[in-house]
Formats: sequence, structure tokens, C-alpha cells
Amino acid sequence: MQKNNFTRRKQNTPLMYFIILMFAPFFILQASIPPVYAQTNDVEPEYEKLNILKNEVLSYFEPGSGRVVSVSENIVKIDAGSQKSIRIGMRLNAFKEGVSFIHPVTKEPLGKIEMPVGTIEITAITDNDISGAIIGGKPDDYLDAKIKISMTKIKLLFVQGSVDWFLGDSYYQMLKESGRFDLIDTGILTNDTAKIAEEARAKGAEVALVLQEEDFGSQIHLIQRLLWAADAKLFSEKNAPIDADYVRGLRFKSQLFAAKKEEALLSYQIPFGARKLAAGDLDGDGNIDIILAAEDKIRIYKSGADLKLLWEFTVPSTSEVLWLDSVDNNKNKKDEVIITSIRDGEVISYIYELKGSEFVQLWRSNDTFIRKLGSDLIAQGYTKRDGYDGSVYYIVESDGAYKKGGNIKLPADVNIYDFQPLTSTDGKKAVLAWDNRGFINLYDEKGIMIWIGKEDFGGFAVGFKKESLSGMTEKGSWYIKDRLIVRNNEVFAPKRKPLLGVARGLGYKSSEIKSFWWNGISIEERGLLEEIGGEIIDYAISDDRIVVIARPLFGIRAKNILKGESPFVSMMYIFSLKGK
Repeated sequence: MQKNNFTRRKQNTPLMYFIILMFAPFFILQASIPPVYAQTNDVEPEYEKLNILKNEVLSYFEPGSGRVVSVSENIVKIDAGSQKSIRIGMRLNAFKEGVSFIHPVTKEPLGKIEMPVGTIEITAITDNDISGAIIGGKPDDYLDAKIKISMTKIKLLFVQGSVDWFLGDSYYQMLKESGRFDLIDTGILTNDTAKIAEEARAKGAEVALVLQEEDFGSQIHLIQRLLWAADAKLFSEKNAPIDADYVRGLRFKSQLFAAKKEEALLSYQIPFGARKLAAGDLDGDGNIDIILAAEDKIRIYKSGADLKLLWEFTVPSTSEVLWLDSVDNNKNKKDEVIITSIRDGEVISYIYELKGSEFVQLWRSNDTFIRKLGSDLIAQGYTKRDGYDGSVYYIVESDGAYKKGGNIKLPADVNIYDFQPLTSTDGKKAVLAWDNRGFINLYDEKGIMIWIGKEDFGGFAVGFKKESLSGMTEKGSWYIKDRLIVRNNEVFAPKRKPLLGVARGLGYKSSEIKSFWWNGISIEERGLLEEIGGEIIDYAISDDRIVVIARPLFGIRAKNILKGESPFVSMMYIFSLKGK
């Protein structure tokens, strides 16, 4: 696993070493839980739709034989007996028989040597004859040649692309169970047929099966394309409408809890002070950048074997960044950096954009919280007395100017960082939101609570005391709630697990990311990432990857001491969301 080490030295005291030794057993990783795949018995209609796609593929590779009866330039006529198994677009191998070969011991004849001539692609089928085009070789060699589709397995490149992992895997297993194909996996993510064919040839495949999906809300249209590896020619395209609830059901019923800290695609050591994280395309090149905030510094990195620092800038009047986001509010294919910060009890929000090689401040507002909601910007007022103040409202950008838009209707006591809106497959609207206890609840369109969470998620990492008008007495606290992220109408939330039961003061032994999906009637929950070591500080999702910042127990990474490195670090992990 790749790591990127940042140097930040602190004085190591004997007390610190004592704490590390005393709690050393808690650094042992818990055992991985193997994935359990649930069986589904209510999928016959959708199974039949996938079966239609499977039969489409099989129909081009039915074993059979025949012979060439005439040749005219590059067109041949063939006799293939029954025409039921012959399809336009099929490719058949042409060969001529050579000398016989016999068993070396028994001397029994075993057949004749087959000398390849080339390939014939079926171009026309009538009641009287079958025509095909010659692919490779000399036309004269095809006269009286025999043709066949072998009974041996066809090597097929399976390109799932961005299709839901469970849906794609269900179909993959159907093809595998047919016994007709030698399936070859690939991680290639492209719709370029030439590149797909090149990948197929490189892996020794004869044909490529490419899946794509189009989301129509209640249905997902699964599109299957078949390409010949030799020349990237498309010879079949078929569409199957799959019920979206069926796909979501596959995901939830699978109970796939496999992602662990040690299974991260990449991991890095990052500055101990980095507490906020976002991901976005800041320069419009189509690649996602990782944005980290530590104190008044914003640093942007490119992830790879190591983290490469691309840009850095300082946020004025800031001692701590409370919230970090990125969104293309200007619709110019470049994400802006959205920041809410605090210093000496004053809350200020900013919007920055990369122009040339530097980040330029586009907007600043005192006493204002800001975040993104989908592709929009929203805001809420701030006072020292109450923390959050007034309604949550949209911020509208027009010709470079940012103005206050309309209010967002929310349940009582739900503030800007507390919620994510949801829409069920039947069109019902709801809001999933934190309460101040650290529980998650669901509200309907009228703001009435219709589902109450019973699970404590470990509290919030950032909180502040409210001030009275005189500034001398306390009026409770206000919190920056943990980030709720919605993806495909599924909401993610972080959960922290205290070292000793509910005793949060001793720190958190591990964390996880949980998922909530509303089917219009009830909430379904599942684990997405489990047993991430230490306390989750923040996380972000980009395409099919999730990036997590976690701080080890007591904020100390004991392994670093043995390496002579600073133990005061946080870790950043990048996990794949494919199949999650």
C-alpha cells in the first residue's frame, strides 16, 4: 500500500510513550468479516430480462459446421444445413482438411489436420442461400473450404464499466453458468470501441461485451453491445429495462461489508491539523483533485502513488475551517472551492476559483455559513448568541455576482449542515437529518418526523458554546454536523465507535460509513465501510471512490515511533465504491 509521508515534528514526552504502551493492545486490527451474499427469490421478471441479453450473445456462437459452395470475388455462398442457428453478423472459421493423423500407439485414425483459410462474416440470409464476406486470406483458397463455429469456449472480454456492480455481476454469473464463454475481466473505463477492441486483443479475447446503463429514475436501461476484437466492428446492440428497485435491492440484500482499512486502494499520512476534506475538478481537466484544509491553509493535491501538491493558498481571518466543499456553480466545468471558517468567534465564508495558476477570491460574506446542495449553493446566517440564525436559503450567481435567493423549506431545528433531501422511486419527497444528539431522523414534506433513528453515531467532532448578549454566560452549544452525502438517492453518514462503550472522552477505537436508503415506506440501512481505524474526521465521494480522513486513537500513530517519525499524524484512505 502506497503512502506519502509529511514531516511534522513534535516533542515526544515520556507521558506520551506511557500512554502508547498502556493502550498498545487497542492498535490491533479487528478481523475482517467475510462478505455474505443473500439469495433473492423474487427476481424472476428481471432475471428473464437479463436472460434475453444472455441468449442474444449465445445466438452468435452456436456450435455448427458447413461448407463453402461458391466464391465470387470477396463473397461466398455457404451450405450450413439448417439456417435456424445462422445469424447476420456471425463469423465462422474457414479451413481445409489436410492429411489424416493417427494415434501413436493404437494407430487408430483421429481425424484430419485443419489448415486455416480465414474467416467468413455472414452478410445475408434468404430462403435459398446464405452469403458471407471474406475476412482475410485469398478468395481462391475458400473454394470447397469447410466452415465451423467451434464447441470450445469463446474468449469474451467483459466490460462492465460504470454499470452497478451487483447488476453487472448478476449478468456476469449468468454468462459464466452458460458454460459457453471464457470470461475475461477488465477495469477499462471507456466507450471508445477502438480502445476496447485493443484491450480485448491484448487479453486474447475474440469478442468484447460492453455494458452501459442509462438511468431513467424508476428504470435502468441496461445496454449491451458486442464487438469483434479483430476490427472493433459492432455486430449486436440490445437494451433491457431493469427495475431500479430491483438493482437497489440487490445492493442492500447482499450485506457486503468487505471494505476495511487494509483494503484501501491508497493510503497516505497527512498533516495532523488537516480536518476538512473535499474533492473536485478545480482546473477543468476532467481529473478529480483532493482538497485539504488545515488551520488557515488550503492545499490541493493530485492522488497517485504519492500525493502531489498542485496548489496552496491562505484563507484570511481564519484559525479553523469549519466546512469545505467544491461545486461548479459558475457552470464553466471548473469547480469553485467553498469555505466556511471561524476566528475569535467570527464566522466568515468564501468562494475561491482557480484562475491561471492562482486561486482568486470570488466572494466573501461575514456571519454566514455556506455549503453545496447538489449543484447549488446554500447559506444560513450566524450569530454568536445562537450559532445558526434564520432560514437556509439559496445563493444565486449571475454575471459574477452572488445574491441571496429563495428560502429552503426545512423541518424545525434543522440547519444548513444537518440534512440531505431524498426522493423515493414513487416521487415522494423527504429530508434525512441529524438531530443535536447525534441521531438521524427522516421527515416528510410537511416537516413531520416519520422515522426515528435509534443508533448513536458517536457525537460530532466540532462544537462551540453559545454566548449570551453580555458574553458572560453560556446558552448551550451549536455544532458543525458530520457530512451527509447523497449518491444515487442513498445517503452516507459517518459513525464513530468509542474506545470503551459510550465513554467518548477516551477517544474512538474505530469508525465506519453507514448508508441509508428510503424506499418511500421505510428506511433501509447497511454498512458501507467498516472498521476504519481511529476517528473519522471528514470524507468525500468522487465518482466511484470515497476518500476518508481518519485520526488514530489518541491522535498517535504508534508505528511511526519505531520508524523515528512523528507519531502525530492523520491518515487519508481512498476506497473503491464499485460494488458497494
